[in-house]
Amino acid sequence: MLKQRILAAVCAMILAGQAGGHAKLRSTLPAANAELRVAPKTLTLTFNEEARLAVLTLSVDGKEIPVTVDRSAAAAVQVTVSLPALAAGKYLVQWSALSPKDGHVTRGAFSFAIVGPGGA
Repeated sequence: MLKQRILAAVCAMILAGQAGGHAKLRSTLPAANAELRVAPKTLTLTFNEEARLAVLTLSVDGKEIPVTVDRSAAAAVQVTVSLPALAAGKYLVQWSALSPKDGHVTRGAFSFAIVGPGGA
């Protein structure tokens, strides 16, 4: 009887872990480590489930570049933000997103470079 309870508890924990997935970043545009000849006008993050972007920072050479994030936007699988005109350089994107399904916050970072003259 005790073995059955332990087995049932272990199975429940395994299944709960599988069901409670967090929003994971699947892809970005521009792609991580991309080297672009033309500056992008937008930045798109695609998640495996609906997420609400909480924070997004863009920086080059340690200087933060203002980017507007609509925190009132509905949760979505794909989030796109407009970018200002960007010059040549290596850009670091840091983000955090909230999953409305489970309330967990995920975060990450990636970079891309503009190797051309900049501007679009």
